Amino acid sequence: SSGINAEWPLRPGVPKIKPQIKVVGDVSGKIAMIVDDMIDEARTYLDAARLLKQEGATKVYVLVTHGILSGTAPEELNHSDAVDEVVVCNTTPVKHKLERCPKLKVIDVSIMIAEAIRRIHNGESMAHLYQNIRGDD
Repeated sequence: SSGINAEWPLRPGVPKIKPQIKVVGDVSGKIAMIVDDMIDEARTYLDAARLLKQEGATKVYVLVTHGILSGTAPEELNHSDAVDEVVVCNTTPVKHKLERCPKLKVIDVSIMIAEAIRRIHNGESMAHLYQNIRGDD
């Protein structure tokens, strides 16, 4: 025996333990944004949004790249008084979820992704994509 006692932290059927949500700083009278790479279930986002509103945030926006939105997540977000808007990119199919959550807004990133693929394929710089982005793009 090597004397190493290592357990796999994620075991099938055992939910992972999430740390307590805390607000760092003063959000009173301010607009708060929750930014993440993806949203699947809504619970964590709803908990964070409620806390931000309790701390005085005037609006709470959830901004994520990939809007998976499994199960009843669209309805949960839509019925929440704490979440004002949910913004996702069109990296996953969300059209059918728009009817279930009118708070859901979609940003089209297809042209940017196509341009990134073209630049990589041709050995061109990717920096141009990040240096020449305008608000109306």
